Amino acid sequence: MKHFLLTIDVEDWFQVENLRPWFPMENWSSQESRIEASTRSILDMLGSKRDEQGNTLQATFFVLGWLAHRMPSLVREISAAGHEVASHGYSHQLCLGQPASELRRDLERSKKVLEDILGSAVHGYRAPSFSISREVLALIREAGYSYDASYNSFALNSRYGRLSADVYRRKGIAMDLGEGFYELPLSNLRIWGRSLPCSGGGYFRLLPEMVFKRAVQRILATQDAYHFYIHPWEVDPGQPMQNQIPVLSRFRHYVNLKETLPRLGNLLDSFLYCRFCSCRDYLESIGNSGNS
Repeated sequence: MKHFLLTIDVEDWFQVENLRPWFPMENWSSQESRIEASTRSILDMLGSKRDEQGNTLQATFFVLGWLAHRMPSLVREISAAGHEVASHGYSHQLCLGQPASELRRDLERSKKVLEDILGSAVHGYRAPSFSISREVLALIREAGYSYDASYNSFALNSRYGRLSADVYRRKGIAMDLGEGFYELPLSNLRIWGRSLPCSGGGYFRLLPEMVFKRAVQRILATQDAYHFYIHPWEVDPGQPMQNQIPVLSRFRHYVNLKETLPRLGNLLDSFLYCRFCSCRDYLESIGNSGNS
């Protein structure tokens, strides 16, 4: 059985790293929040679909602690729909470059906020802009998480973290970092020794649908799972337009927003033969099967 790991990074439009110079954290409270409606658009789509075995589609929602603190009902709604709730940190600051003490507080604070809302443990973490390192992963594990889902092998984005991935034992697509802690890398396509971005986000919005679908098929032909990510703001074409930002940043943020939700529906429909499961459920399944 092939697995499809659908992951959603729950952050509002003004919390995106590309827009940070114009929307620092101290100004977030004064912005128009659109996260509830856009997240529910994704929840409604998932709730309307079944895989070929008749099962509902499960996903992992990495929720920003700042939002969870202000919208606990949305966190409960995600969980009540059968999805895993995990942490996207509290303040959406890049992990790389943060003092260890500040990052540790952010990791612990976001985990506690979510657990207090849910009344149950939170197991997973995703770093803002995939900004991890071996040292950051150690802090994530020390904060009480059992897995991270932040490694993106696409090397041309300077914000993405770097890992020596080949030194870790594999279980399915997961990297066993020891002491019961795992890394779940995003899925990219390997061609001629290079990683081409094929895991979602802006690349999903920019590439032609058929090209993206064929790339996912190639990944699933050689691996037991495909790991995809998206943000709720990417399915919200009605968000405020920011004309003051540079042309390239504006293009990256707004390209094809009107098409994202139908494209997502088409992508999911193409892979309903897979098991759509949460990150935690995938890790439990490969642990129980003993795959390596």
